[in-house]
Amino acid sequence: MSDKDLQAAKDILWQHLSQLPAFRALIRAIEHRILLELGPLPRPLLDIGCGDGHFAQATFKQAEVGLDIAHASLVEANKRGVYAHLDVASAWNIPYRNGAFAAALANCAVEHMPKLDQVFSEVARVLRPGGQFILSVPTDQLNRNLAVAGLLDRVGAKGRAARYREWFKTIQVHYHMYSPDEWQQRLESHGFKITLRRGYLSPRATQYLELGHYYGVPNLLTRKVTGKWVAWAWRPRFALEEALLAPRVLEEDVPNSGCCFFVAEKTS
Repeated sequence: MSDKDLQAAKDILWQHLSQLPAFRALIRAIEHRILLELGPLPRPLLDIGCGDGHFAQATFKQAEVGLDIAHASLVEANKRGVYAHLDVASAWNIPYRNGAFAAALANCAVEHMPKLDQVFSEVARVLRPGGQFILSVPTDQLNRNLAVAGLLDRVGAKGRAARYREWFKTIQVHYHMYSPDEWQQRLESHGFKITLRRGYLSPRATQYLELGHYYGVPNLLTRKVTGKWVAWAWRPRFALEEALLAPRVLEEDVPNSGCCFFVAEKTS
């Protein structure tokens, strides 16, 4: 890991750390880095589960359509000026014609959607032949890497460890957590060919993500009072977080990683 690479990781991380709790900034920064390596995304682009538009603004800057079921999030997204059009709609009932898009992005989105097969069918429908479906998802390894659960396992409290993992899954609203092979099979069953598959969020990074949920509790109060997750985005104040998290941003395909990044091409 060169000093140049580390500084680049810090700069990517800061774009997220300045606006998000540290645990979210970490995973968004890793995904940001991977998207940069892919180069420009094909257009027109559909951003599925776009939320408040922060990730789009930080990474690919502009998109034709943002889609989300949360109206309040789209109000924020609209203020960012990233999307030409925003729709309050579900990804299992996308309000666009067949073949309308050259690419669809679902960044940490489809795992929160109960009707996964309908989502994949709809994405395939609205993509043109050869179109790209870019998505990032958690794997079944994610909750196995949790620090608190691992500690409980080591002291023989396996029942409590199992309950903790289930609770963590619940608070993250994860309906789907499969192995990379299973995710790939689900995509292929809907007519997609995988052109890139890359693991990310190492076991150590997962533990930072987990513990960051507790560290980030004050951000909830800040958000409620100011409307922002970070009230005072002065970079020197975040030097420790940058030093701790930036090396994790550069990790990829570490054994037992908790998430997986796919690029899938519509075959017909």
